[in-house]
Amino acid sequence: MQILPGGIRLNRRAGEVYRNGLKITLPEQLFRLLVLLGEHPGEVVTREEIRKALWSDTFVNYDDSINSAIRRLRNYLEDEVDSPRLVETLPGHGYRFILPASPPHVIPAIHENGPLPMKPRLAALPFENLSGNPAEDYLADSLTDAVITELAKIPALDVKPRCLVRRYKQLRHGLTATGRKLKVDAVLQGSLVHCNGRLRVTAQLLSVTKEKHLWAESYNCFTSDILDFQMDVAESIARQIASRLVVSWKPRSAYISPVRIAQDAHLKAHHSFESFTNDGFWKARQYWKLAVREDPSYPQAYAGLAESYNMLGMTGLLDTTDAFEEARGAASRAVEMDESLAEAHSALAHTYAVEWNWAAAGMEFGQALQLDPNLTAGNPCHYIEFLMAVREPRQTTMEIERLRAARPFSAFLGLMLGWAYYGIGDYDRAIQEHQKVIKNHPKHTLSHVLLALDYSQKKRYKAAEEECRKVLSFGKTRLAMNALGYVYAITGDKGKAKEILNQLKRLLRTSFASPYALAAIYAGLEEKEAAFDFLERAYERHDPELIWMRWDPQLSNLRPDSRFRNLLNRIGLQPFPIPPRIKRHPAGELRMLSA
Repeated sequence: MQILPGGIRLNRRAGEVYRNGLKITLPEQLFRLLVLLGEHPGEVVTREEIRKALWSDTFVNYDDSINSAIRRLRNYLEDEVDSPRLVETLPGHGYRFILPASPPHVIPAIHENGPLPMKPRLAALPFENLSGNPAEDYLADSLTDAVITELAKIPALDVKPRCLVRRYKQLRHGLTATGRKLKVDAVLQGSLVHCNGRLRVTAQLLSVTKEKHLWAESYNCFTSDILDFQMDVAESIARQIASRLVVSWKPRSAYISPVRIAQDAHLKAHHSFESFTNDGFWKARQYWKLAVREDPSYPQAYAGLAESYNMLGMTGLLDTTDAFEEARGAASRAVEMDESLAEAHSALAHTYAVEWNWAAAGMEFGQALQLDPNLTAGNPCHYIEFLMAVREPRQTTMEIERLRAARPFSAFLGLMLGWAYYGIGDYDRAIQEHQKVIKNHPKHTLSHVLLALDYSQKKRYKAAEEECRKVLSFGKTRLAMNALGYVYAITGDKGKAKEILNQLKRLLRTSFASPYALAAIYAGLEEKEAAFDFLERAYERHDPELIWMRWDPQLSNLRPDSRFRNLLNRIGLQPFPIPPRIKRHPAGELRMLSA
């Protein structure tokens, strides 16, 4: 058993990982990555070493795959990319396990022959605005004030007031000379950059006497979170400095009710989840786990945690078996605690649907609708996917229109309405709906992917490829690769389609690629035997995307085959009831669900 930083125990022989006594189930590829990093704690493991260890041959997009693997490992270990405690990125070099922090640095007096100061003396220089816009100087000034205020709350530090350091606002060099002028033992310098809706703050602490760096860190946030972010950064910087300069320092104790912490985490989780991005789903899970840990009697947090696991499973960010098992447990717990919680019934219904227990899913969705007819508290997407799987398509579009009347600006519902129109062959309307979502949310990954599929059915292949490449530029690859492979297949570019198929097959070994997606690409290539082979693999793996096969236009050339109908029967679905292209239908209302 190997002991790693962060309370991690690694049993290579058994393939087991424990953190703080709790077992973590890692996919095989991530386990190998953890072993590799664990062999060199505190040392840099290069990206090339990771590539050789995880992929035996040349991998076309291995850079993105390494980024994805590191990100997933951090999420399994509940580590933060912005403030890592376990896995650190060294840009241009690689990654390493972070060793425990060294003891606080005791700084000698400025004058070697003089008496030691009673307290470490510190000057926090004004943060510098590097955004290139003087109108944003106020951000740097307000952050400087917040940092100095937090540092001044630490009794064991002697912090110079801002009026004494204000003249050094534009200082870039000569920090130690400045420190001597101010008669301090250490200097804090920082900067911020505001660009494209994001704010990045960097800070560093320098020993004046020894002229060496004691600490450095960077922080990132979206502009919409700037006020909370500023306070979090100021508090974090103060904690980090105190832990390095004050030998006997301990964080001040300030009691905050666990219920208050849980409620705050629940709100943050919803905010992260509604971004409908991979990072948003991960952060939402972390916040909801915090909420249930702080307040185990909080049913809404359990319902949210179930929903986060549902989406992590649907998007392939977690192994589907593990994700849906966790979702079922959390949703069941929420229902037990509060049967009147619509979002708990909805989350539980989705786990039934991906297990192809359509009757149980229908009952739970029906219960959710009775409690909350417009599904305002939970995620309506799974309910819509259920309708598309088991009901006549016209009913689905009618029901989405009804739900959207209560939530006209919902990105979820706009996305799913376009998805439903795509499913019934009304591609013009699908394009309109997905373009509306993108107009308000330009980097909404899934909307771009679905718009690419819309364009592909309209034979607007160049536009479809452009949408996929936009997603790739966002750093999101798997969904875009799936769609791009299908576009290449139906346009006859077999070479590029096969290249993507090979990449997806390699990803398939880690359980983070969908056999269903490979089946769709092979269907586009008119290689039906391979398509059915991967549909069978999807069935064996319980691939959640199989709930789409009844109507998916990408599989239209497979429908006449008896194997297609046989697979539908095994899943418990009926053949698609109408032709793949239909006219638009007026909005209506679906009032009842039957099993």
